[in-house]
Amino acid sequence: MTAPRALEYLARLLLGGWFLFAGIQKALDPIQFLFDIRSFQLLPDPYAALLALALPWLEIFCALGVLTKRLYLGSLALTALSLLLFIAAIAWSWQRGLDVSCGCFGKTDFALGYPQHLALNAALLALSLALFRRETRSSPAPQADLTAPTSPR
Repeated sequence: MTAPRALEYLARLLLGGWFLFAGIQKALDPIQFLFDIRSFQLLPDPYAALLALALPWLEIFCALGVLTKRLYLGSLALTALSLLLFIAAIAWSWQRGLDVSCGCFGKTDFALGYPQHLALNAALLALSLALFRRETRSSPAPQADLTAPTSPR
Protein backbone atom coordinates (compact mmCIF):
# COMPACT_ATOMS: atom_id res chain seq x y z
CA MET A 1 0.00 0.00 0.00
CA THR A 2 1.41 3.36 -1.00
CA ALA A 3 1.74 6.20 1.49
CA PRO A 4 -1.17 8.27 0.06
CA ARG A 5 -3.45 5.22 0.09
CA ALA A 6 -2.39 4.38 3.64
CA LEU A 7 -3.13 7.95 4.74
CA GLU A 8 -6.52 7.83 3.04
CA TYR A 9 -7.30 4.53 4.74
CA LEU A 10 -6.27 5.94 8.12
CA ALA A 11 -8.38 9.08 7.54
CA ARG A 12 -11.40 6.96 6.59
CA LEU A 13 -10.86 4.77 9.64
CA LEU A 14 -10.64 7.80 11.92
CA LEU A 15 -13.66 9.65 10.48
CA GLY A 16 -15.82 6.55 10.05
CA GLY A 17 -14.83 5.14 13.42
CA TRP A 18 -15.58 8.44 15.13
CA PHE A 19 -19.05 8.69 13.60
CA LEU A 20 -19.76 4.99 14.18
CA PHE A 21 -18.85 5.19 17.87
CA ALA A 22 -20.80 8.43 18.34
CA GLY A 23 -23.87 7.09 16.55
CA ILE A 24 -23.92 3.84 18.48
CA GLN A 25 -23.58 5.62 21.84
CA LYS A 26 -26.51 7.92 21.01
CA ALA A 27 -28.64 5.09 19.60
CA LEU A 28 -28.15 3.09 22.80
CA ASP A 29 -29.63 5.90 24.92
CA PRO A 30 -31.92 8.10 22.84
CA ILE A 31 -33.56 9.60 25.94
CA GLN A 32 -30.23 10.97 27.19
CA PHE A 33 -29.48 12.24 23.71
CA LEU A 34 -32.87 13.98 23.66
CA PHE A 35 -31.97 15.76 26.91
CA ASP A 36 -28.67 16.82 25.33
CA ILE A 37 -30.47 18.17 22.25
CA ARG A 38 -32.93 20.07 24.41
CA SER A 39 -30.08 21.72 26.33
CA PHE A 40 -29.11 23.59 23.14
CA GLN A 41 -32.57 25.22 23.09
CA LEU A 42 -32.65 25.14 19.29
CA LEU A 43 -35.55 22.82 18.51
CA PRO A 44 -38.93 22.45 20.16
CA ASP A 45 -40.56 19.07 20.67
CA PRO A 46 -41.45 16.98 18.71
CA TYR A 47 -38.57 18.02 16.40
CA ALA A 48 -35.97 17.51 19.11
CA ALA A 49 -37.31 14.00 19.70
CA LEU A 50 -37.28 13.21 15.99
CA LEU A 51 -33.68 14.39 15.77
CA ALA A 52 -32.73 12.29 18.81
CA LEU A 53 -34.13 9.21 17.09
CA ALA A 54 -32.88 9.86 13.54
CA LEU A 55 -29.43 11.46 13.93
CA PRO A 56 -27.70 8.46 15.53
CA TRP A 57 -28.78 6.21 12.65
CA LEU A 58 -27.71 8.77 10.08
CA GLU A 59 -24.29 8.89 11.74
CA ILE A 60 -24.07 5.08 11.80
CA PHE A 61 -25.02 4.71 8.13
CA CYS A 62 -22.65 7.51 7.07
CA ALA A 63 -19.86 5.92 9.09
CA LEU A 64 -20.44 2.58 7.39
CA GLY A 65 -20.42 4.34 4.01
CA VAL A 66 -17.09 5.99 4.80
CA LEU A 67 -15.56 2.78 6.15
CA THR A 68 -16.74 0.53 3.30
CA LYS A 69 -16.66 3.13 0.50
CA ARG A 70 -20.27 2.31 -0.36
CA LEU A 71 -22.22 5.46 -1.24
CA TYR A 72 -18.95 7.09 -0.31
CA LEU A 73 -19.37 10.60 -1.69
CA GLY A 74 -22.85 10.88 -0.21
CA SER A 75 -21.60 9.66 3.16
CA LEU A 76 -18.75 12.17 3.12
CA ALA A 77 -21.09 14.98 2.11
CA LEU A 78 -23.52 14.13 4.92
CA THR A 79 -20.74 13.92 7.51
CA ALA A 80 -19.44 17.31 6.39
CA LEU A 81 -22.92 18.84 6.52
CA SER A 82 -23.52 17.31 9.95
CA LEU A 83 -20.24 18.70 11.23
CA LEU A 84 -21.08 22.16 9.89
CA LEU A 85 -24.39 22.03 11.74
CA PHE A 86 -22.70 20.79 14.92
CA ILE A 87 -20.19 23.64 14.74
CA ALA A 88 -22.97 26.19 14.23
CA ALA A 89 -25.03 24.80 17.13
CA ILE A 90 -22.07 24.71 19.51
CA ALA A 91 -20.88 28.19 18.54
CA TRP A 92 -24.36 29.65 18.90
CA SER A 93 -24.85 28.02 22.30
CA TRP A 94 -21.47 29.31 23.44
CA GLN A 95 -22.35 32.82 22.24
CA ARG A 96 -25.63 32.66 24.19
CA GLY A 97 -23.80 31.52 27.34
CA LEU A 98 -25.60 28.19 27.63
CA ASP A 99 -24.10 25.40 29.68
CA VAL A 100 -24.76 22.45 27.39
CA SER A 101 -23.72 18.85 27.23
CA CYS A 102 -22.56 18.26 23.68
CA GLY A 103 -24.19 14.85 23.50
CA CYS A 104 -21.51 13.69 21.07
CA PHE A 105 -21.07 10.34 22.78
CA GLY A 106 -24.11 9.97 24.98
CA LYS A 107 -23.23 9.05 28.56
CA THR A 108 -19.57 8.57 27.67
CA ASP A 109 -19.25 12.20 26.55
CA PHE A 110 -15.86 13.73 27.20
CA ALA A 111 -15.74 16.80 29.43
CA LEU A 112 -14.58 19.23 26.77
CA GLY A 113 -15.22 22.95 26.71
CA TYR A 114 -16.61 24.93 23.81
CA PRO A 115 -13.23 25.70 22.19
CA GLN A 116 -12.19 22.04 22.29
CA HIS A 117 -15.49 20.85 20.81
CA LEU A 118 -15.26 23.43 18.05
CA ALA A 119 -11.66 22.51 17.27
CA LEU A 120 -12.46 18.79 17.23
CA ASN A 121 -15.44 19.27 14.92
CA ALA A 122 -13.41 21.59 12.67
CA ALA A 123 -10.66 18.96 12.41
CA LEU A 124 -13.20 16.25 11.52
CA LEU A 125 -14.80 18.59 8.98
CA ALA A 126 -11.40 19.23 7.38
CA LEU A 127 -10.79 15.48 7.24
CA SER A 128 -14.17 14.87 5.64
CA LEU A 129 -13.64 17.60 3.06
CA ALA A 130 -10.12 16.36 2.27
CA LEU A 131 -11.44 12.85 1.63
CA PHE A 132 -14.26 14.24 -0.49
CA ARG A 133 -11.82 16.32 -2.55
CA ARG A 134 -9.44 13.40 -2.97
CA GLU A 135 -12.24 11.15 -4.19
CA THR A 136 -13.65 13.66 -6.65
CA ARG A 137 -10.20 14.43 -8.05
CA SER A 138 -9.14 10.80 -8.39
CA SER A 139 -12.39 9.58 -9.98
CA PRO A 140 -12.25 9.78 -13.75
CA ALA A 141 -14.96 11.89 -15.32
CA PRO A 142 -17.54 9.87 -17.22
CA GLN A 143 -16.78 9.85 -20.92
CA ALA A 144 -19.27 9.66 -23.74
CA ASP A 145 -19.14 6.35 -25.58
CA LEU A 146 -18.27 7.43 -29.11
CA THR A 147 -17.94 3.87 -30.36
CA ALA A 148 -21.54 2.87 -29.71
CA PRO A 149 -23.64 2.61 -32.84
CA THR A 150 -26.24 5.27 -33.28
CA SER A 151 -29.73 4.35 -34.31
CA PRO A 152 -31.00 5.70 -37.61
CA ARG A 153 -33.76 8.27 -37.39
